[in-house]
Amino acid sequence: MTMSFKSLVAGALAASAVAFGASAAASTWPSRPITVVVPYAPGGNTDLMARMIAEQLSKSFKTPVVVDNKAGAAGLIAAEYVARSAPDGYTLFFGTLTQISTAPFTNKIRYDPIKDFVPIANVGGNPFVITANANLPVRNIAELVAYAKKNPGKLNVGNAGLGGLTHLSSIVFARQAGIDITEVSYRGAAPALLDVIAGQIDMYSGNLSEVVPYMNDNRVRLLSVSGSSRIKQLPNVPTLAESLPGIPAVETWNGLLGPAGMPAEAVDKIADAVLAAQADPAFRKRLEDAGITPLPEARQDFVKRIQQDIAVWKPIIEMAGIKPE
Repeated sequence: MTMSFKSLVAGALAASAVAFGASAAASTWPSRPITVVVPYAPGGNTDLMARMIAEQLSKSFKTPVVVDNKAGAAGLIAAEYVARSAPDGYTLFFGTLTQISTAPFTNKIRYDPIKDFVPIANVGGNPFVITANANLPVRNIAELVAYAKKNPGKLNVGNAGLGGLTHLSSIVFARQAGIDITEVSYRGAAPALLDVIAGQIDMYSGNLSEVVPYMNDNRVRLLSVSGSSRIKQLPNVPTLAESLPGIPAVETWNGLLGPAGMPAEAVDKIADAVLAAQADPAFRKRLEDAGITPLPEARQDFVKRIQQDIAVWKPIIEMAGIKPE
């Protein structure tokens, strides 16, 4: 069947119109409110950070950016929700290392953290802090290790949940130091820290932001930070690596990801807006005052960070005998 010249022209015009419409739609992103899904309940550290960056994005894009808290299952419910969302740039995930880098090895998840997400921007993170009851006769990591070796099995350390980073970080520390410490799992950081203060347990290993409210409490003592370098908020507290050379740094991250297949324009605009916010001294101060370390990095470096985290944590989780459940 031969197509007429008029039909060819009409078809070409129609195709051009569709292409122009798609291009125009992409170039006007965002044209409606954006939702940032947070994997934890309101009021926590991750929620606080998400609301800070949502406010900055709203100013940058001159459009509402709404925070939607979908707590439960250590954030896996929220992660799966975003992974299954339309990849149009209007539903974002404010994820953490837990849902993306360690969940595949600790939980039976129904999403692929690499294939189902596009990493967009790292916002901020926390090194872990080893905190001890003030009555424990140690003032630094070297003294703690010596005490633990003289008293094998006597010390205990709290964590915010079995298989979580607070649990895994203390396992890494104990293995690297060659000491025997009993793990005590809690449902969250607050009860563990309160038990450290009360002397019910000896130590807690957790996020700096969790410890900030207790930094001036003389019933607790900060022994070490687990990051790659000392931190601005605690310049006199040494890193674990200073006492235990070779121990891997343990730092969480909190960042924006979207469903795989998001328009490149939306990804780039969000990434640029986050970097601009992190360059703002006032925004950086807000993060730091909350015990959060800004983590400005190029998008490709954020992707590498996630891949490196997976490579680091997979053998640690297997070594700890934790299986997906």
